[in-house]
Amino acid sequence: MNTEKRLTISELVDEIRSSLTVTDGWVPALSGPAGPTGVLKDAPLSEIVRSLGEFAATPALPSAVTKLLRRAAESAAAALPADQEAAYGRLGAAYAYVLQAHRAAGGETSICLKSDESMP
Repeated sequence: MNTEKRLTISELVDEIRSSLTVTDGWVPALSGPAGPTGVLKDAPLSEIVRSLGEFAATPALPSAVTKLLRRAAESAAAALPADQEAAYGRLGAAYAYVLQAHRAAGGETSICLKSDESMP
């Protein structure tokens, strides 16, 4: 029996947003001061999509990272007009791309899943 808890739509958005936040997101940290600034902690999905697109076009980031962030932006954008079930799948894909982008970056910046308090 699978006892793992699935993230909700809101939690998926929160996890993606946390990677992009101005204050402690790993994506803005990786792009440095010359890159985009990221989003605020309460940014709506439309701002998250915009920010993912900006980071995907940032020359300071490795190409493997920008490709994955571009895919994340496309998936998240497709969730905007989607029904609840389709939005969940598209946000799940966007989140997976963000996690893959972090791995492609070599884990040079820390990532902490809000849903798991045991992580550093």
